[in-house]
Amino acid sequence: MELSRNATSFFDVLIERAAEGDNQAFKEIYDAISGKMYSLCLRYAGNENDANDFFQEGFIKLYRNLKSFRGEGSFEGWARKIFARVCIDFIKKNKAFFSVINEEMPVSSDGLSGYDKLSGDDLMKVIRQMPDGYRTVINLYLVEGYNHKEIGEMLNISEEGSRSQLYRARVSLQKMLSEIQ
Repeated sequence: MELSRNATSFFDVLIERAAEGDNQAFKEIYDAISGKMYSLCLRYAGNENDANDFFQEGFIKLYRNLKSFRGEGSFEGWARKIFARVCIDFIKKNKAFFSVINEEMPVSSDGLSGYDKLSGDDLMKVIRQMPDGYRTVINLYLVEGYNHKEIGEMLNISEEGSRSQLYRARVSLQKMLSEIQ
């Protein structure tokens, strides 16, 4: 949702009202961003049940932290960080094991072949089938744009561990894509 300057001012008013407890204002915020936030949760989750849990927890945290939004950057970007953190925390706490090999693996800058033949929904389905560690690093690096140092800090793994996970995720994704074709 691209907001014009006037819409941004209106959105700022909604945020302020929602932070003061106005449930209707929060509902309007929810309506404006829920689709994107659910898509984010679905990308991190291996299934719809987990995505629904991430989504619900994300909106609870968003609501509780509305007063801390300082207007620096976009509200949607701020909300995305909250939802991504909810997803990562859940994965780290409940199931993902980020196995990292010790030997240095070459990191290819080559793109993935075959993905351009899939629709976005089909590619998302393939990524959702990946192990949690792979899926998480792919989302953080390729979708959210974090660097390996930031990913390592978020996931409590080394920077090289993040690179290794991404490399292994790309290899796995390439294999999965070749099996589809």
